[in-house]
Amino acid sequence: MKGLLQIKAVICCNHLFIAFAINPFTITLLCLKGMKKLEARNPNYREYVQLKITLNKFISAIGLEFTTIEPGYLEGYIIFKEMLEQQNGWLHGGVTSAILDMVQGFASYSMVEDGQKVFTVEAKISYFNPGTAAKFFTRGGVVKAGRRFHFCEGEVYYLKEDGSEVTVAKGSATMAVV
Repeated sequence: MKGLLQIKAVICCNHLFIAFAINPFTITLLCLKGMKKLEARNPNYREYVQLKITLNKFISAIGLEFTTIEPGYLEGYIIFKEMLEQQNGWLHGGVTSAILDMVQGFASYSMVEDGQKVFTVEAKISYFNPGTAAKFFTRGGVVKAGRRFHFCEGEVYYLKEDGSEVTVAKGSATMAVV
């Protein structure tokens, strides 16, 4: 049946998963305790995302590097430098917002067909802690990949000396697909 959305809850390894079967070819698996891998619509999604990253000049200007590109999920880092700080010496909120926009946007690019474009139509950022580190990490992903819109989440954080994470900001965004 066309347009039928099947939803099933599954518990595995103490995580609650919600599986959305939109059609026989696309199944979205969402772990409510963390993002799980999705199926890319483009078999060459890595190359396509890398092309889009290369075309984005702002990424190189601020020094954002992506280390993981998977279907619907990206990770990266940025080394703190003076041009990224605000008046108190912390990571600027605008830079934090831009990092979130890019990690979510490029995660969205990993879920589209070759030639499609993605752009932000809505974003919400919540700041938790000042960015006071030499290196910041980011991760973000697609929570739901629709035909016309992708719903994404991401975060920026740093690591303390003991290895524990300190969240600087979390964000959610809606990406349009054209």
